[in-house]
Amino acid sequence: MNSGEDSGSDPSFGIDISPTGEPAALNTEYLAPRISGRKIRKGLLIFIFLTIAALTILFIRTHSEGAIEAFRNYDTEFLFLTVVLLIFDILLGAFRNHVFMKKLDPGVEFMTSLRANLANTFAGAITPSQGGGGPAQFYVYHRKGASIGQAIFVAAFNYLSTLIVFISGAALALFLLNGAYGSRYTGIIMLCFVIFFIEFVLLAFALARPELFTLVLGRFTDWFSGRFSRIGSRLRRITSRVTLEVDSFRDSSKLFFGSCKMMIPLSLVLTLILYLNKYVIAYLVVRGLGISCDFMTVITIQAVLMCIIYFSPSPGGSGIAELSIAALMSTVVPESMLGVYSLLQRFFLLYVPVTLGSIVIFYELRVASRHRNTLQSCTGSWEMICKKSTVKT
Repeated sequence: MNSGEDSGSDPSFGIDISPTGEPAALNTEYLAPRISGRKIRKGLLIFIFLTIAALTILFIRTHSEGAIEAFRNYDTEFLFLTVVLLIFDILLGAFRNHVFMKKLDPGVEFMTSLRANLANTFAGAITPSQGGGGPAQFYVYHRKGASIGQAIFVAAFNYLSTLIVFISGAALALFLLNGAYGSRYTGIIMLCFVIFFIEFVLLAFALARPELFTLVLGRFTDWFSGRFSRIGSRLRRITSRVTLEVDSFRDSSKLFFGSCKMMIPLSLVLTLILYLNKYVIAYLVVRGLGISCDFMTVITIQAVLMCIIYFSPSPGGSGIAELSIAALMSTVVPESMLGVYSLLQRFFLLYVPVTLGSIVIFYELRVASRHRNTLQSCTGSWEMICKKSTVKT
């Protein structure tokens, strides 16, 4: 697969679910995940530019002359605890996916889930509204032989738990912060609460009735093929592949909501621990800077921040996240330290995992490129054999 080109895919994503581009005679995976190296690099540059721009503005506006001194005086004990929780965050994020993928596909290894989770983080950081994270995760699982339908189900299943945690966090923040800071956060929290609740209802319905998706897709394919016959046959083949994956999705849904009902509370518990751990990391960063603060206040503010960052249209929330952290944490962190705090929080919660995820994705790019070259070589040899056979005949 040529990592430098991506014809026919969504221009906003570097990673997507699309046809493989293999010759028709050899192509049996019409819904294989695909990576575009060019768009990944473009998204990464946008992410870096917006991040640097936001942090520069933040440091200038908050008069952070003592930034270097703040880094030098950072409490090493809190730094050690933060690093430990950072490692725990990465491993728990992988385990949350792995425990459910393992139930559906016993052959899946933990290292595959770890790589898939890191790929998710990296791709989410370089695509608008974090839209590329899921497909990147599916790609890594698919490369190791897992069903795309199963990978999508696990992602949707865990996202359902994430929505419950976000809704609960928004409700808690509304209760605690409204009493402490008046109506300053009310509008943001209520908006997040409504959006998450709507998403929760729609996703719960999709998990319970995946066959409706197949029905709608089939009717759309028939309608589209009747009007655009030139690409109708290819669309039907893709639809057939999608239907197989939806069948896998439906089987996974029946398993989890039928005989494995304990998986539902397990996902909720793991998700709650995962996000609480992230919020605690943010609290430790405050303490590491030598700032005394109320634990619950920081935790609830982080819950609001997570909602804002989650819906940010920029790649990985870059720019918006850094400025939002400074704005909301200004009630806890002194103005002169806001730039340093925003940088450190994003460093531990995003920049480090993104760096590790980039290693996974660019490795996959190299593997995909070698596979593409090998496939082209085999196809060329096959065509030469066919020509010689025709001549002899």
